[in-house]
Amino acid sequence: MRRRESLLEWMWNTVQRGESKVIRVMVLASVILVLMQLSVIRDPLEFYMAVAAKVEAPPLELPALAESPKTWLLTLKATPAAPIRVLQNGKVISTLANGEQQMAVESGQIQLDGRGLSQIIQVQVVKKDTQLVEPRKNQIVAIQGNIQNLTVRP
Repeated sequence: MRRRESLLEWMWNTVQRGESKVIRVMVLASVILVLMQLSVIRDPLEFYMAVAAKVEAPPLELPALAESPKTWLLTLKATPAAPIRVLQNGKVISTLANGEQQMAVESGQIQLDGRGLSQIIQVQVVKKDTQLVEPRKNQIVAIQGNIQNLTVRP
């Protein structure tokens, strides 16, 4: 007569059989994966050259050229009114000859070019877009025949 195994023994044997089946499936899957990867590599030299090209000269991540930079409105006032040129990225975006001028600016630096002026001119930030952290509202920059920079930062 066959001895009946207890519930605990039955569960243990079931776990052992299941474990061995899982191990067999994992080994078989690993072998299939290695074979698939080897079938992809037809020419080992070509594979090496592709990997070496990625390592030695990784692709450059360039910003999208179609994106236009975000612009903000900024109003500057020159006291007394003077022909101060306002430049950004090497381009004149405005002049303060009439005293107060509103302009569209991008993030970065703007230059207040007062070269050739003998008197002290105060340039004040009268209005600015609410999203801008810099320059501060009512910030004053003194210019006397030189160039001063203002940071524009959201």
